[in-house]
Amino acid sequence: MNFFNNILNKAAKAVTLEDKIFTVSIDKLHFDEDYKAVFKQEEDKVQRIAEDMKANGFDKSQTIIIDENYAILDGNSRYMACQIAGITKVPVIIKKFESRKDALLYELGLQMNRRNIADDSVLIDTYHTVAAMKDEEGNKLFTDVEIAEKLGVSPRQISKAKEVDLKANDELKDALKNGEISLNKAYNSMKEEMKAKEEVPKESEEKAEEVASASAEVESETTEEHAEEKTASPATESSPKAKKPSSEKPAVEKLSLKFKPEDFALIQNAAQTANLSVTEYAMNILMEAVQASSAETVSEKETA
Repeated sequence: MNFFNNILNKAAKAVTLEDKIFTVSIDKLHFDEDYKAVFKQEEDKVQRIAEDMKANGFDKSQTIIIDENYAILDGNSRYMACQIAGITKVPVIIKKFESRKDALLYELGLQMNRRNIADDSVLIDTYHTVAAMKDEEGNKLFTDVEIAEKLGVSPRQISKAKEVDLKANDELKDALKNGEISLNKAYNSMKEEMKAKEEVPKESEEKAEEVASASAEVESETTEEHAEEKTASPATESSPKAKKPSSEKPAVEKLSLKFKPEDFALIQNAAQTANLSVTEYAMNILMEAVQASSAETVSEKETA
């Protein structure tokens, strides 16, 4: 096969067949994986073309474009349909290129002109396909700037597509892939979601600090009140009703609201249920503790 192809190649060059239509046996054509990947072959579309070929033959206006090695640049679906329909000879045009990269750039141009490249799902799919291509040494064949330029979009759009692919949730990715939303909308939605996730912990920390500060103030005031009461009515060791100092910490001190940010959601939910702000809810708890503590002090005085 290679020997025969070499003869055909030399003959094609000898008679200057480049950019001219001529007929070849379908057996001489073959796929190139990179060329084939640029244009996606859809099974139902190939079947439709095959049925049309069975009824009407090969449409000669839809010439298959090949390179000098008879690899198909454009017409993979038609080639596959020919195999199904039993067509043995097809019209082709040979295109010459200085490099494989030039051949692929040519294909990208066809892709842009033929398919709805403005459709973001097509653009992203094409980008990923081409970005994965490598040269003989394993290096990337195209830069993002080259791909963007050939696809007629800005490098910023390519950057957005990559970020959405990397960071967006599956729901957004599927909606974009199915053409339900645009790339810009998917990108903005992703950014808003990320921002919301960043703000929740920050807001919780700020509120926790606010509650903790308010708690500290109430504790300080309560401690001062207890100190004043003890100064006004000192207990003596000889007094039969004098109490030993308790090792228990005051109730208010136990309720010191030094919450961790991750625990704050519990307080927040309770406050919402009570139709109060978090600060109001926490202060209510503290004031109840203060009142209970004051009542206990009054009771102790009356007993004394």
